Amino acid sequence: MFSDLDGTLIFSAKYKQADDIVIERKDGGEISCITKRQAELFPQISRIIPITTRSIEQYRRIDFARFGFCPKYALCDNGGTLLIDGEESAEWSEWSCGIYENCREELAEYQAFLGRDPFRSFEVRLVDGLFLFTKSADPRKTLDFLGAGTLCECFFTGQKVYVVPKALNKGAAVKRLAEKLGITRFAAAGNSAMDISMLNAAQTAVFTDNITAGEVKAENRIIRPRERFSQFVCEFAFTTI
Repeated sequence: MFSDLDGTLIFSAKYKQADDIVIERKDGGEISCITKRQAELFPQISRIIPITTRSIEQYRRIDFARFGFCPKYALCDNGGTLLIDGEESAEWSEWSCGIYENCREELAEYQAFLGRDPFRSFEVRLVDGLFLFTKSADPRKTLDFLGAGTLCECFFTGQKVYVVPKALNKGAAVKRLAEKLGITRFAAAGNSAMDISMLNAAQTAVFTDNITAGEVKAENRIIRPRERFSQFVCEFAFTTI
């Protein structure tokens, strides 16, 4: 099973309840949490393959090992980086660098656009040399300002804005890794527009009700509320894989 991270396998500390457990901290602040039930399930669901738009550094900041969750494979950078037992796969990264090189000029144009965006509220970063990230006070207006690209797509989640090569998507990454591992059927879980390509690559899609069901083409679709979704994903994984 492939699973998105933020909002899917873990959740923001701003939604922390009494018995929830902090799993990620930065500069002394609480960033992400899991439920008590997830902590119990994690040692038994390490066959989940996390896939995230987080950078390698951001992924490694999550203290999964403390809870016995040690997946052999993880995909960072929207599928652009494969970690095997925590180490970056050079072969996989070379493939991703080829995608970046094909989009280099368009990404540079977008970087310049973001530099002039009046709604931008954060610096523009090139994440792990693969895609652009920033924040906006009004992300919908920022996306309108950027317009549609030929080789790149623009997304936002909350105030976070991403410009990502179209070929660097979670759907392509999970299909490539599944083929590499000899997996013919799999489930996927996600909670945002950036997860739709992955959900459509799976035979069973588990997703939150903020995603329009008609956008998901999987054979089997399981739709859940966003509240406590991460616990449901872990319980689903425990009973099915």
